[in-house]
This record gives sequence, structure tokens and C-alpha cells, in this order.
Amino acid sequence: MARTKRAKSGVAVRPKLHYIVLVFNVFVITALVVSAAGLFWVSGRLNQRLVVTLDKPTKPNSSDDGSPLGTDWDLNTENLDAKNFLLTGSDNGACTSPGSATSGGIGDRTSFGERSDTIMIIRIDPSSKRAAILSFPRDLWVDIAGTTRQNRINSAFQSTDPNRLVATIKANFEIPIDHYVNINFCAFKEIVTAVDGVKVPFLYPTRDKKTGFNVAAPGCINFDGDTALAYVRSRSGYRYFDPTKQAWLDDPTGDLGRIKRQQDFLRRSMQRALDKGSKSLSVANDLLNAALKNVITDDELTPRGMLTLAQAMRDLNTQSIATYTIDSYPKRIGDMSVLIPSLDTEEMQKVLAIFQGRSPVVAQGASLRVNDGPKFVTASYRISSATVPAIARSADGTVPPNDPACR
Repeated sequence: MARTKRAKSGVAVRPKLHYIVLVFNVFVITALVVSAAGLFWVSGRLNQRLVVTLDKPTKPNSSDDGSPLGTDWDLNTENLDAKNFLLTGSDNGACTSPGSATSGGIGDRTSFGERSDTIMIIRIDPSSKRAAILSFPRDLWVDIAGTTRQNRINSAFQSTDPNRLVATIKANFEIPIDHYVNINFCAFKEIVTAVDGVKVPFLYPTRDKKTGFNVAAPGCINFDGDTALAYVRSRSGYRYFDPTKQAWLDDPTGDLGRIKRQQDFLRRSMQRALDKGSKSLSVANDLLNAALKNVITDDELTPRGMLTLAQAMRDLNTQSIATYTIDSYPKRIGDMSVLIPSLDTEEMQKVLAIFQGRSPVVAQGASLRVNDGPKFVTASYRISSATVPAIARSADGTVPPNDPACR
């Protein structure tokens, strides 16, 4: 059973600040913001951080070949193991001002609290300086761990007790979780504000009247925190204007389209932090302030491990991060519209193998190979499926085009 607690104060936990800043700006890139000196600078505030405990099986002392196993990443280890970080984004609408232009679609959630609008696993391989992201649509219909029932995967979510969600992912997808991070959407808003906005290119005018998101003309648009929040929340109301048809078109991809936009925005946020955050102590302070209020982590992330991660990922190319989504097909169950996982295809098995640790993390656009299989599949922005419309990044308005100049 997980328990939420405050991190203990004192010198022993001081270096975990590096982890807080790292994780808050989507783990990897904001590690550049705070150096070892920066850790000392803000060490006294670590007792404000919320942590939870993950239920984990006892680890063996040695591997199959008899070699000793380390407990975590070590500063003096050259061959660092890849690890899975479960990243959840919870949304209770607390940071949206009622009546504001971007408060649409939130409503009063005081009666049921937060919900998970984002569930993804980020696999980070410090030795190869690569990372990959696997997203789980919130409507995935799965067996819920610890129960005899099936339900949507986000019904297993509780920010202060991630163990049911961790166990559900392991039971349905055979993916182990090493560490946990929950980011409240308020933190997301504040991080965008801290780096003076994040730029996103648009081919067409785009809007969502439900969330209040609106781009009046195509171009490279710099989002502030409120606009960014409305953008990543946008789902069923997302529309773009097609000049050829002279009409506003709906995004036919629903939650899958939103996932792709979130993944794209994740990359852009990371790059923005590289460009700006690593050069500014005030930005680092703003990121820390937001993280302390809105981020929950597990308590097993060691200071040495996170410092190693920051050093190893310093040269990460954010454009090389491969992103995937669990393949699925729609189905009606009672009065609910859900997504049934489709895991048996060769393509999906290749993707799962990465996060199960059976295949190495590869760069975006590279080929995937499972250690026990000879065939390859090319990594792309989504795994093709006959039941879900493909997302063409440069051919329609559902996902921003690849414009390196817009950053």
C-alpha cells in the first residue's frame, strides 16, 4: 500500500532536488538547469516534496550469469541499465480560473476530484542517451489489478497510490515500472510560463470551443501557460480549417490525436528548456517552485542515480525520442465506448519489447528488433492500424508539422 509523505529534511536527501527539477520538466532536459552547485542552493526546501512508496518485489542479488546487481544507477558505472518511469498527468481543474477564455471543458470537479488525462511510460537509457515514450489511451479496457473486473485503465489511477495502476500495467502488458512521477496539470501550466512559453507550428487555423483553445491564423505560435493547457486538454472539440474545402474539420482520431499532440508538445517543451532553462538560474527557481507544489514521485529515486541520469542525458536529441501508443480498436460495452488493446500484431510486439527490456531503445525513425526475432519494423508516430485513422503530421491539422525553425 502506497503512502504519501513529505520527504525528510537534511543533508542526506539534499541531492534529490536534481531529480525534482529533472522530472518536473518531463525528466530529462531540465536536469541541465540545475548543476551540482544548484543542488546545494535549494537543498533546504526538499522537505516540501510529496513522495509515495511503490510496492516492489525483492530484487535478486545477482543476475542469471552470477554477476552482482546494483540497486540503482551509479555514478561510476559505465554500462547503465535503462529504466521505466510511469508518468501520469492528473487534472482537477484547480489551476483554471472559472470564466476565463481557456477554462472550457473543465467544469466543477470538486465532487470527484482529479482524473488521469495522461498515462505514459518514458523509458530512459542513459548509456545510449536515448529515450522512448509509450502512451496508454485512458479508455483502454483492461483487467484491473487486485479486482475481478475490467474497466478503463484510468480507473486504476490514484495519484497518491500508484500501485494499482502499476500492477494493472504489469498484468496487461508485462511492462515493469521502476519509478513513478505524477504531474498535476497546474505544474504543466507553470512550467510553460517559467520558460516564457513553448512554440508550436500550425498549418491551419485551429480551435476548440470546449477548452477555449484558438489559433486564428497559421504560423509559429508561442503558447503561454493557459493556452498550452487548453491545447493539451483538447480532444473531442479539436477542429481545424481546411482552406481547400473551405470548411472546419473535426479531428477524427479523438483521444489518440490528443496523445500525439501531447507527445509533440512534450518534445517541444523539452527543447525549450534546453534552449532557455539551462542558462537561467531564475528559470530553474521557477521550475522548482512549481515542482514542489505539483509533483509526486516515488521515494526510491536515489540522488546518485538522478545525477548520473542528468549527466548521461546531457546530449539527448529531443527529436530522436521515439513515441508510441498502445494499439487498439473501438468497442461498445454497455453504455460505454471503450478501446480494446490490440497487442498481437508484430508491430505492437516490437514496441512492447522495448519497454519490457527485451529490445534496446532506438531513435525516432530507426528500426526495431526484438532480441529473439529477426524481423524489423520502423518506429513512427503511431503504429498503423486498420481500425484507427493514421495521423499524417504534414498532411492534415491533427498534429503539428515538423518545423525545426519553430522553437
